[in-house]
Amino acid sequence: MSKKSIRMTTAVAALAAGAVALSACGGGSGSSDASGAVEGTIAYGFWGTPARAEKVDAVGDLFKEAYPEASIKTEVADYYAYIERLTVRAAGNDLPCATGTQSTFFAQYADNGVLRSLDDLIESGQIDVSGIPDDVLEAGQIGGEQFMIPTGTFVRLLAYNADMVAEAGLEKPNDDMTWEDYAAWLEQLQPKLPAGVYAAENEGGLMFTFSSWVIGHGGEVFTEDNELGFDKEMLADYLQYWLDLADAGVILPPSSIPEQNGALELTPMATGAAVAGTRDIPHIYITEQALAGAGKPSNIEQVSIPSEDEDQSANILGSNGISIPESCDNVPTAGAWIDFFANDVDAALAFQSDNGILTNTDAQDALLEDDATPDGVKQNVTILRGLTEAGDLTTSRYPAGLNTISNELLRLYQSVAFGEMTVDAAVDAFFASAEDALN
Repeated sequence: MSKKSIRMTTAVAALAAGAVALSACGGGSGSSDASGAVEGTIAYGFWGTPARAEKVDAVGDLFKEAYPEASIKTEVADYYAYIERLTVRAAGNDLPCATGTQSTFFAQYADNGVLRSLDDLIESGQIDVSGIPDDVLEAGQIGGEQFMIPTGTFVRLLAYNADMVAEAGLEKPNDDMTWEDYAAWLEQLQPKLPAGVYAAENEGGLMFTFSSWVIGHGGEVFTEDNELGFDKEMLADYLQYWLDLADAGVILPPSSIPEQNGALELTPMATGAAVAGTRDIPHIYITEQALAGAGKPSNIEQVSIPSEDEDQSANILGSNGISIPESCDNVPTAGAWIDFFANDVDAALAFQSDNGILTNTDAQDALLEDDATPDGVKQNVTILRGLTEAGDLTTSRYPAGLNTISNELLRLYQSVAFGEMTVDAAVDAFFASAEDALN
């Protein structure tokens, strides 16, 4: 794998809406100050399934053993509902003392003074970050100040069905491809595929892929002032790239785009209808399982996202983590919970990397060595380790307004693809919408 530089940049992703009721932050006999004993009950709010909640409860039991005078009250909600309700609770100073956050949305709360800096807890040793790689830790920072401790990571890569590529008699893609190289590879692959199978999914309307495009071309998606960091020509070239691939018949037609936005197991790659597409690391194993269950070629491999600069990674790293709101009245216990969740090996084995790949390297070692760790988790850790060791990652920061921007890119790409508007008109419309969303 080629070694590419790690750089703090910005990217975008789609956020959705919903609603859920969560209870208030527990206080006990704690303190809003960072000093004090680890005692009392605090709430930990996070998103996920009932299965994830059971794992978090198991970690909470271990925390109780380590800190007999403290306890954790867990609050779980569906992801989309969690994001929606987070805004309401933040406005009412009603966030849990330990609040689950993500690199896709935490910045807007930190910028508005909702989240407290964790630097004092790190400096005092209450939260140990020595086991978290620097590039991963940066995903929880704004201007070098820590507002989130990353506990799980996800990285977008270019995945492909290695079995289908081998059957086609074509060489595999590699980590050093440019976008032009990738297009040429797809055009060579398409004639060798069975009827009805496309060389790749259609990503002309995906913000994650566009972000990698911008970064790989040496640009940035957003400036420090939360303005667009790329020009209109950059977006026009991106849209035209995918229009050309669609015209060549090597990617799914625009009418099939909704199929890419459903359940992961039903996406074109997971059903064998497409050979390649971008995927977060944990999605690779899920795709393999779906294909194997249907009796189809199922060996999915991955390479770096194409980049025009061999020294600039376009693999966007995002993180799930935990933050402490300014309204928390039991900071010592909240800090102890974050430290335990992020660093304790027994906690790692209980949680099994359920929400992104665990960030602590000792925890990763424990997962790899434990026979009870699922094969998919071990695969995820191994892939991330390779990227980290090669420096082939780009961390990201996301401003507010991303839901509007992401949806607008998808809408405008489809309008262009169906001949309803020109590329230039779509670019102008995107910039106008983005300016409104960011201001």
